[in-house]
Amino acid sequence: MGRNDNLIEDYRNIITNILLDDPLIVAVLGNDKVTLDEADVLMDGKQPHITPHEFLPDIITETGSYIMYDLDEEAIIPRNSVKSTYSEVALYFWVITHRDMTKYKGRLRNDILTRRLKQLFGEQDGLGIAKNHFVYNKIFDPRNNHYMGRVVKFVITDWSDKVRYRYDRENKLVGAQDLQDK
Repeated sequence: MGRNDNLIEDYRNIITNILLDDPLIVAVLGNDKVTLDEADVLMDGKQPHITPHEFLPDIITETGSYIMYDLDEEAIIPRNSVKSTYSEVALYFWVITHRDMTKYKGRLRNDILTRRLKQLFGEQDGLGIAKNHFVYNKIFDPRNNHYMGRVVKFVITDWSDKVRYRYDRENKLVGAQDLQDK
């Protein structure tokens, strides 16, 4: 196993940083009341607006929009290959908005957020080293009639330890150095 063998944990941190560093996402989720310097508050409390896993609290008292995300990892072993094993990672974003607050500056919040996610993570090396491929943007039923939702999926390909370690610590991994030292 490589020294950072948990892609999901490592890249969940990078995704969090990308979301918290984006002015449009922070503005929409924070209702223009949160600055980039204060963006961490979007992950705090009982009802965070950015959640690194699919989770919709049973009772949400605050209207607004929320982004949940998570990853699935699958090993890909090329046929007749003795040199490398690759991981293919599926990245999912669930975007939900309360029905009492569907618009932001005249546009639908879910449309703004899903479009921005596609710009940040689609068809590029949005996580720093691999290739992201947009797969779909579908309606998501959050099983709560007060919310409407979308699910956006990307497949991240061309992972390998050799490529991954080339960019060792250039990526912004939250707390990764502390974990490495232990």
